[in-house]
Amino acid sequence: MAREPHTGGPLRDWGRGPDSGGTVFGKQLNTEVLDLMRHSDIIPPADASPGWRAQLTYLNSRKGGREAMDRAGIPARTRRGWKTRTPSRASRERINRAYWQLRATNWKRTGNTPPPRIREAIEQQVKERAYGRRMTITPVDWRDVNRQAQGAQKTASEREIRPSRRSWDNLIDAWVSGDETVLDTAWMDFSKEIDSPSELYYEVEHVGFVL
Repeated sequence: MAREPHTGGPLRDWGRGPDSGGTVFGKQLNTEVLDLMRHSDIIPPADASPGWRAQLTYLNSRKGGREAMDRAGIPARTRRGWKTRTPSRASRERINRAYWQLRATNWKRTGNTPPPRIREAIEQQVKERAYGRRMTITPVDWRDVNRQAQGAQKTASEREIRPSRRSWDNLIDAWVSGDETVLDTAWMDFSKEIDSPSELYYEVEHVGFVL
């Protein structure tokens, strides 16, 4: 018989709320994606980016902008020359890299996430990073996890699993949508892959992975 949810949640349903697996997974994925963008391991393509003039305006008007351009390999003398001429294609790529590094840094500092159009633009890059990665999951209440599953855990309360490609696709698609209900539903579908009663993993204390 289904138990009452631990949190109750705003939707008053099992697995929905601040401890829902979808919510916790989404927060971890936001952190991973912003860190990857800050290090230019993920870069939105040019067709999803502002023009180079708008990017330079942002870089020149924000704290850390000049440092970001330095890291992208753009000398100060070259930057001054753009007042009278258009940057080369290679330079525009460096500007784009510096812009998204700084954007991601500021999003992380303020607790914001990339807007939907940017999540859509980097969706395939995120999926390629995710495939084959393992995920560590700590349920809110792990005492009812069956013994077989406990024996495969790193600790009594921690479960490690490699999600299928289908599950990674569904979870990342749900994250891109920005809809918490869709994300919770994708998480509950993924939980069926875990060799323990799936509802025990609807609400979690922690979800950990590195992309």
